[in-house]
Amino acid sequence: MTLKENHLFSRAYRKGRCFSGKYIAVYVLKNRENTKKLGITVSKSRGNAVKRNRVKRIIREAYRVFHPFIKEGNIIVIVARQPCVDAHVSVVVSELEALLSKAALL
Repeated sequence: MTLKENHLFSRAYRKGRCFSGKYIAVYVLKNRENTKKLGITVSKSRGNAVKRNRVKRIIREAYRVFHPFIKEGNIIVIVARQPCVDAHVSVVVSELEALLSKAALL
């Protein structure tokens, strides 16, 4: 499921745990429902709309690899950092795997 409500993003930023790497930062918050929800954010400072949408597609594809293995009942917000704009998908996949395992979600 995708995360669309602004108050859930804000709660994940305020009360969630943050795990950050060079390319992305992952915020994890326990969900009251027994579902996993994903939110992806890319700041306007990362480039124009074409670059931001490309970064979102890369992050979405990296998440798709691990989606079946992630534990239920979590809100996950992935924030793109500046080096992610020029990064290859494989690099983002490996970093996301490291951050999700550090967060004990895999």
